[in-house]
Amino acid sequence: MTTFSWKRKIGENISKETSLNFSAESEVEVSFDDKWIKSHKRRKVDQEANRKAKAETHKNQGIELAQQNKLQEAVSEFDKALSLLPKNEKLHEMKAQALLQQSHPFPAVQSAERAVKLNPCWWVAYQTLGRSQLGIGDLKMAKISFSKAIHINPTEQELWEEDLKWTLELIEKESKLNIEKEEEVTEDSSNLIFDEEGFIVSENPT
Repeated sequence: MTTFSWKRKIGENISKETSLNFSAESEVEVSFDDKWIKSHKRRKVDQEANRKAKAETHKNQGIELAQQNKLQEAVSEFDKALSLLPKNEKLHEMKAQALLQQSHPFPAVQSAERAVKLNPCWWVAYQTLGRSQLGIGDLKMAKISFSKAIHINPTEQELWEEDLKWTLELIEKESKLNIEKEEEVTEDSSNLIFDEEGFIVSENPT
């Protein structure tokens, strides 16, 4: 019994000391973790701010180069900015403009589509996409893009008077050309003589 009682008391003392030590260590760990988390968050915020500042610098350099008609260099600066901020729709849209001015409509379409995807409520992105689609001869899709831009911003006269109007005129011209081609094909085929099996025998004398 004495041995049992003695061991129990020692056990109680050890338990209390262990509990105290554990509590003290826990406080230290919590305090250290809290400082580490705050420091990590601060570093993350600083890195984000630094990344945005660098991207802004490249963007401004790109704009300046584009205004000087140094379009290839401008695209390079926009790409540098996009490597830092890949989800910035304005950078994609400006890159599309520069590519389009360089007569590179296909990559311009890709950049403009990216801008639209990132911000489907931005009429400027649809306008640039429509102009890029005109560059590759996709009149129907250009009409759709300009119509979406007008739906978002119906007061922008440039969309009505230049973009959509010009696109509709091109569509009308294309339609007339197609009709003329069909008439020519019909006229040419009417001069042909076919046998019973549908093979061409000769042409009608004119």
